[in-house]
Amino acid sequence: MEHFTLPCCPSCGKEMKKGFIQSGTRLAWVPKVTRLTVEPSFNQDAVLLSKQSRLSINYVDAYLCESCQKVLVDYGQQGD
Repeated sequence: MEHFTLPCCPSCGKEMKKGFIQSGTRLAWVPKVTRLTVEPSFNQDAVLLSKQSRLSINYVDAYLCESCQKVLVDYGQQGD
């Protein structure tokens, strides 16, 4: 069995909780907020964080710091 250590928050150093960010549409990072669209990949500057299709549950691994209220997203990995 592989031992996995949870990451520490880059702001406060406390251990983070593993979970997921989930959406009904694909998840994307965008450089600025614009009018919402149904499909984030329509924005040419968007970086898609989830690779699932528009017709499935989209999610990425994420780590939550309840102390700082920050979330760390690993978009190179898909959820377990």
